Amino acid sequence: MPDTALLLGGTGSLQRTAELLATHGWQVTVTGRDATAAPQDWASYGIRMVVADRTDEQATATLVGGGFDLLVDGQCYTPERARELARWSRGCGSTVVLSAKAVYVDGLGRHLNSPHKPVWDGPVGEDRPTMGYAGEAYRSAEGYGANKAEAERVLRAEGERVSVLRPSKIHGAGTRQPRLWGVLARVLAGRTRMAVRRGDLVESTTSTEAVARAVLACAQSPAARVLNVADGDPRPARDLLAETIALAGGTVELVDVDGCECPEEVGRLPWTLDMVLDTSAARALGVTPTVFADGAAAELEWLRSLARRAPDGTWRLPERLDVGWPDLAAEDACLDLVTET
Repeated sequence: MPDTALLLGGTGSLQRTAELLATHGWQVTVTGRDATAAPQDWASYGIRMVVADRTDEQATATLVGGGFDLLVDGQCYTPERARELARWSRGCGSTVVLSAKAVYVDGLGRHLNSPHKPVWDGPVGEDRPTMGYAGEAYRSAEGYGANKAEAERVLRAEGERVSVLRPSKIHGAGTRQPRLWGVLARVLAGRTRMAVRRGDLVESTTSTEAVARAVLACAQSPAARVLNVADGDPRPARDLLAETIALAGGTVELVDVDGCECPEEVGRLPWTLDMVLDTSAARALGVTPTVFADGAAAELEWLRSLARRAPDGTWRLPERLDVGWPDLAAEDACLDLVTET
């Protein structure tokens, strides 16, 4: 009998994980609220899609049943959900949960959503302190990382064989927040210039391929652990942007707008924080490092397949992705101002 895997909330960033497990002989079941979000070729992988809502504890518990060889939760946002997952983990061979780098705090207690951004003295390892929790709503600047950190503590105390993954800016096909759309949209519009703000920042990225490889490694070696998961080539945001433009087939001049008196949103890139994750623990487990292009190329190809030209001439994505058309008029005004000065 093949090993069995259940991926809760697996139609987004875990799409690639489902496919990698299936190609390694796993019998994979994926849950999601929208069946149309599942890739059409999943049938060829033998992946089973079940429409289910992770917030429905009773329905999810019924689906988990007596357990799976591998249980993966991509929607464990609160300590309450962590307690549910901890109970289910006891009947499973291995459990993997997606957390986030937002749990970390620096030496002064600052986190990624603090008014003043944290300062790191080098790559951030898994032994760094994490946020405290005081019941904050998880859908808030103060609450997101705090809830994730508390969920991790619950799983360590109550779960069994739970691997916690801490990714950074996930990218790739199927992601709920396709951060590369702004780049592809400009290429589709035939843009020749693009504003860049703080392009020297270096923030780790995590391709969906990196997540998939980490999940597979954890499934093959069940244990309680915490792993940073990120691509192996962290580089300045400007370099990632240039590579994305090239992968999208565009030729765009990058214009620095730091110090320009234009809206802060103009020139903001998807990689806006100085934070590099130390992934040596993942490598020690046998996770082969990925590179940024792994996820970027897959995401751009996926976005092209979904994009449709609207009556106003712009290109649009399905409403479920909730990604609008960039404000190109504001960008042009800023670029003109920079050129004049």
